[in-house]
Amino acid sequence: MIEAVNVWFSYGDRDVLKGVNFRAKKGEVTVLMGRNGAGKTTLLLHLNGLLKPKKGELIVDGKRIRYTKSDLKWLRRKVAFVFQNPDDQIIAPSVYQEVAFGPVNLGMENVEEVVKNSLKAVGLEGYENRLCSTLSGGEKKRLAIASALATNPDYIVMDEPTAGVDAKGFNSAVEITEKLKEEKGIIVSTHDLDFARAVGDKFVFIDGGKIVYEGDSIDYELARKCGIRTFFSGELVVISHDGDIPEGDFDFIAAMGVKAKKRAEREGINLDIASASLERSILRALEGHRVLLICSAEMVEVVKREVSKFPVNVKFSLESYGEKAVEVRSSSKNLF
Repeated sequence: MIEAVNVWFSYGDRDVLKGVNFRAKKGEVTVLMGRNGAGKTTLLLHLNGLLKPKKGELIVDGKRIRYTKSDLKWLRRKVAFVFQNPDDQIIAPSVYQEVAFGPVNLGMENVEEVVKNSLKAVGLEGYENRLCSTLSGGEKKRLAIASALATNPDYIVMDEPTAGVDAKGFNSAVEITEKLKEEKGIIVSTHDLDFARAVGDKFVFIDGGKIVYEGDSIDYELARKCGIRTFFSGELVVISHDGDIPEGDFDFIAAMGVKAKKRAEREGINLDIASASLERSILRALEGHRVLLICSAEMVEVVKREVSKFPVNVKFSLESYGEKAVEVRSSSKNLF
């Protein structure tokens, strides 16, 4: 396990990390997310000793790092770092020389076999004699991962691995990450919500130099508050069957539960969605529509739990209503 314990770090007089506590385990993909300038890359650079904390400590597999020459050599053998821009990392003319550089300097045996296996793991088998300068951006990213993999680390840290890649590169990054976590701990920093959802086992949000969330699912409401880019979507407005009905137009109106359907009938509201109501309401909101969901009061907590799993803008309006009903209109075009 990698542990950053009460880590503080400053650039000049500006505190960038403020008492950060962070953990990442082997066999998992830990996803670090946050707005630009939140401290993501700065934290990652601490994990293999590229930066030294002003205060706090780094513990890797139970060993407290003292930042001596021998400790840093041990740490960088344990934890490999893959930069966002592969051109900041690639130093050799040919693919073979680039992947072999680390193993040769570490005095590893069977370097040729190590290079071959590392390239095969990232889908670059047969590229040994290619010049690095002739590779595409996505191929360079895979080469950077192969170079890190060649030193046989226990953990691999990747900063924005899908930045600037196309769909093929995205799928490749997902496949490689899933394969690597079978034997290693993977820590990734990303703005790519699709990538985070595809590979993440644990999610950590950092904001203003502090960890503000960690869990095994993404809290989309908090993500938006932290400036993390989520999908563009419509809005899901949720009221209980005994709540006030908001004024205005909705693209779709749904009811969930017997009490909710009776309320809609009593108010003369024509329902667009009456079956699989929650799932279809979330889907329509994700597609960009404004949706009103009336649900039986006892189901409100269920709705809160389920919508938290999706990047949908949701508003709960749970005030009790009076005798006078409010007119609502649906602009549905009979899409079902």
